[in-house]
This record gives sequence, C-alpha cells and structure tokens, in this order.
Amino acid sequence: MQLDRTIAPPAVGIEGVQYTSPKQYKLLNGLPIWYLNMGSQEVIKAEFVFHAGSAHHACPLVPSFTSAMMQEGTIKHSASEIADAIDNYGAFLELDHDKDFASITLYTLKRYYAETLPVILEIIEEANLPENEWKILISNRLQKYRINLGKVSFVAGKAFQELVFKGTPYGAPFEEQDYHNVQLNDLLAFRGAHYRLEKSFVMLSGLVDEEVLTSTNQVLGDFPISTPQFFGSTPDAHPVAKQDRIHFIEKTDAIQSAIRIGRRMFDRRHPDYFGVKVLTTVLGGYFGSRLMSNIREDKGYTYGIGAGIVAYENDGWFYISTEVGTDVTSDALIEIYKEVALLRDELIAEDELNLVKNYMLGTLLKSFDGPFERIERFKALHLYHLSDDYYDRYTAAIREVSAIELRDLARKWLQEESLIELVVGKK
Repeated sequence: MQLDRTIAPPAVGIEGVQYTSPKQYKLLNGLPIWYLNMGSQEVIKAEFVFHAGSAHHACPLVPSFTSAMMQEGTIKHSASEIADAIDNYGAFLELDHDKDFASITLYTLKRYYAETLPVILEIIEEANLPENEWKILISNRLQKYRINLGKVSFVAGKAFQELVFKGTPYGAPFEEQDYHNVQLNDLLAFRGAHYRLEKSFVMLSGLVDEEVLTSTNQVLGDFPISTPQFFGSTPDAHPVAKQDRIHFIEKTDAIQSAIRIGRRMFDRRHPDYFGVKVLTTVLGGYFGSRLMSNIREDKGYTYGIGAGIVAYENDGWFYISTEVGTDVTSDALIEIYKEVALLRDELIAEDELNLVKNYMLGTLLKSFDGPFERIERFKALHLYHLSDDYYDRYTAAIREVSAIELRDLARKWLQEESLIELVVGKK
C-alpha cells in the first residue's frame, strides 16, 4: 500500500521516557565502574568525574586552572606527546569543570580503546603541571580576563553569581590580583587532593562488550588504590546573606546594558523543583517564551533573553539574563517585571501551558537519544543524589502540573522584593 503523504500522521503525546540503568562492574582493585552497552557504532566514551569543581577551593581559579593543566604534561610525557598519543588513534580528549565537579573524558574507536585508555590513567595519576606550561596558561588567562572586563555580559555574569551566593563557596569572588596570587604549588596541592583514580566516578558507554571490560580491568584494575571514595566533602548550603536588592555597575563607554535578575533557590531534590522548572520555561526557557515574545519580538530591545533555574549538587538559583541597548534599559526592566507579575497574578492559558509541556517532554525525550546521552542522564542521578524514578516523576510532574499550581509557585518564589537585580552598563 502506497503511503499518502498528503495526510499528516496522528500526533501522539509523550507519556514518559525509557530510562536504562547502567550495570556496575568492579575492577580487580575494587574500583567500581558503571557501563552502558548499547548502540551500533564501534565507539567508546570513557568519563572520569572528580569532586573538583570551583566551589571546592577558597579561590575558584585554582580548580579551573588545575583542570586546564591536567593534560599539559606528566612525569613521562610532554603535552605534545600526550596530544600525539591521542590524535594518532583518531581519539579525542575533553577536560571540563563546573561548580561541583571536574571531568576527564576520552572518546575513542573501540579497536583503539586499549591503546588510549592508559593515557588517561597517566594523566590522572602522573600529571605534573609543568612550570613552563603554567606560565603560558596564567599569561593567557590573565589577558583573556582583562579583555572580558570590557564586556558587560562577563562583568554581569561574574558579579551576579557572587551576589546570589554571597558568603558561600558557590559565590567565592575573584579579581585580577588573584591571578597574580595563585601559585603552581596551589594547583599541585589541589590536584593531589582531588585527582586520584580511587576518587573518580568512572562511566563507560557505547559498544561496551566483554572485550572492553577486560581491557579496562587490565589498565585500571592492576593499578593499586586505597578505598574508593568518590563522594567526599561537598559545599555546605550556607544561609542566605542579607544584602541590597538593586545593584548597578556603571560602564560609561557601554553601548549595551547587561541585565541580570534572580535569586537563590534549591537543588533538584526540592519538592518545588519540577514545578518551578515548568514555570521558568514559560517565562523564558524556550524561543517562544513570554520574555522572548515581549522583549525581543514585540519591543525589539534585545537579540535574546532567557530565564531558568540552575541546580547544583546541594543548591541552586533562578535567573533572568539579557543584554539590551543602553537607551532602553529602564524600559526593558519594566517589561521584565511586568511578565513576572503576570505569572503571579494570572493563570497561564491552557494552550500555552500544553505547548510548554510538550516542548519540555520533547526536550527530555531527545536527551535520551543514544548511549552517550543516556549515560549523561545516569550521571545526573548519581552526582546529584537522585533516585532511579526521578525521570518518571519528572515527566509525571510536567504532564500533571496545573495553571493554579504554577501561579501559586510564582507567588511563592518570584515575588519582586525577593529578586536581586543587577545592571551593568547604563541605566
């Protein structure tokens, strides 16, 4: 029977997502690893996560610089030799860090996994952060910092984080002098305390068969370790520091003003998290959001504006972020607060709410596409102390939340007097 392409297929709602929990495999030295064997391509992703984010040091530059320096040389090999050892096999090495965690990730063809994995172990255990590479890094980072200070978006992002999390590890400030104060020994001490195989959370995804597990055991399982201890100390959830609500940093030569509005919130385990996630998506979490429709499409004040909730391991925050022309800064602020007030005062229309729900469910479903994405979903559960039914509860909460519940959440969490406002530029 020939398909009639003039007839659209029926639309089917998303009832949920199929979460696949990885299997655990314990190496000979007692280190547990998690693996997900799926997909048809002969590729492997091996990720090592450490409790080494910027909130784990009094100066957030130290974790950042340490992460950047981890591939710049080991006791045995220089940075170029490490790069060649990875590139020669068509593999790729990625180092990343955020507020809570740092990671070292290897992407490689399965047939070269046994040859490339030892490079990662060498980086973790034998990185010596060579002084010549350190001098280049600090010089480049300082120059970049000075350039960024001329950008209102950078100044606003840095200052706003410090305001929201004032007095907590997540809001630890840094200035240019800190670039001069940080010493290589600080990085070496941080590396020694946080980057060790026994302190890593190891995940494998892709075509992870018995051959891959055996190779992993041969490379990592023979390495002597103490008791595995990935979860160590985490930044405490400090009390909210009292401060002024309105803040302004003047940039006399600015042609745009950066606007940041928000407040400290909570992590993913809070009972209001799912509802607030829907609420902030309505406000500014997708291209057709209320802020985009008003501030960009209707008023033409900005190229882009967004709102959302960011969750850390045991903390979180809500934000509204945009850059507008200096001549419309005050008008933009009025319109932003108007949109927030509408969420408190009026019920979201059924059509709009259904659109947002479908968008969020579709985005969630897309995030489960493929083994690498699926292992990311598991990583989120493990790192943020969530139960295996989290995604079921998330999809159910999106489908079931009502306009009345969202209005109540807006009244609870988005009162204007509770929102910190920062403008960098001209008002």
